[in-house]
Amino acid sequence: MRRPLNSSVVSQQLNEPDHPVNLCSVLTACPENQRPVWQLLQHLLNEAVKQHAHEIHIEPDEDCWRLRIRSPFAFSETRVDSTADYQNTLTQLTEHLWGSGDTPLPVRGWFEFVVADTDWLLQLDIVPSARGDTFMITLLRPARNPPPRLETLALSRTQQAQVRTIIHEARGLVLLASDLKQPRLQTARALIQDIVAPDRKIVCADNPGHPLLPRTTQLTVDIPPTAEQEQAWTAMCQLGCSAIVACQPLNDDMDRRLVRHASKDTLVIQGLDVDNAADAVDRMLSNGVRSEALARTLNAIVVQHQVRCICRYCRQSQVPDDSGTAWLAEHSPIKAGNVTDWLRHRMRSSFSQAEGCNRCHETGYGDVLDIYDIVLIDDAVRDALYDTDVRYALSLLREQTTLAKHLLNLAQEGIISLTEAVRVAPLGASND
Repeated sequence: MRRPLNSSVVSQQLNEPDHPVNLCSVLTACPENQRPVWQLLQHLLNEAVKQHAHEIHIEPDEDCWRLRIRSPFAFSETRVDSTADYQNTLTQLTEHLWGSGDTPLPVRGWFEFVVADTDWLLQLDIVPSARGDTFMITLLRPARNPPPRLETLALSRTQQAQVRTIIHEARGLVLLASDLKQPRLQTARALIQDIVAPDRKIVCADNPGHPLLPRTTQLTVDIPPTAEQEQAWTAMCQLGCSAIVACQPLNDDMDRRLVRHASKDTLVIQGLDVDNAADAVDRMLSNGVRSEALARTLNAIVVQHQVRCICRYCRQSQVPDDSGTAWLAEHSPIKAGNVTDWLRHRMRSSFSQAEGCNRCHETGYGDVLDIYDIVLIDDAVRDALYDTDVRYALSLLREQTTLAKHLLNLAQEGIISLTEAVRVAPLGASND
């Protein structure tokens, strides 16, 4: 199936400008008979924000439509039997983006809309299927907010110092690992802004709809990249760059070229769709990067996760269940001859959960918190990679994670539930 067209191709075909269409005032400026159409879109987007979702899928079925909202934490599906209202909303949105309902498919466009009292930048993809057009709306970012900076990320002071040290190296490879695309993009942009300097040339491959970063040469790259984008990116990386940042995975050949740049005199930051350090190295190896090249260039792996915080309005104490007790036994075990200290530590630990209330929309959860795991590549991992002992190198990386310790501290402080800690770092995950 053909991929969605990028904005430049769509703009040339439809004679439209290559920038987002501003629909933030459409609710107040539209005719009265069209207001329910835009109110339905606003309601749909508000529901997605409540669930901390980044994607809304609207897919036709035999006798209904399937409305699917996907978040990092859950996936919900609603059967829509009366499709006329949704059809009218999508038709109006399509006409505002491209001027008419007849658009070449597949197609992609961007628009700004008010979501939860904030102007958001959103992306609309339309792809034909056997049962009709499939729609996906992606919530990219608040349109007016500046990109985050390193000091605004949820990093401890120690982690900030570690990150600054590794991204200010003159050469080498830093992997940014997260299976959550939008949070990973935000982190990559924060790292870019920290290394910007008058004497440094920085190039960046970002997704469509990215913000403009100061002193950075940016290139919009689709997934997969077009032949023109790949040629432009290859040429851009050969312009004597101080730093090259690929906010997202590109393709195997382009990833191998970045490692070659990192082995010379360039800092390379590569984003990957994985959620731990061992899988990040394994992904690079499966892309055709030699283990010796990784041993020579890889400096660190920054792993990013997201957790749901407990709603502070309906929080109550939580007694660990069997899975929680087993998780505590693995990550906070009883030390031989130190039972008294262990009991004192357990008594100070106060775990919490929330049943749900009106303020949290009966979910029991409040804000979403980013947590980071900084894995520095030590001599033992390098030696294993030089010896092509990949299995041993991956096992060493799994042992170096501090994720469980961080989750335990958050659970003991009542910020997240013990259930959430078990979800993010399940039992035995470090031994897989």
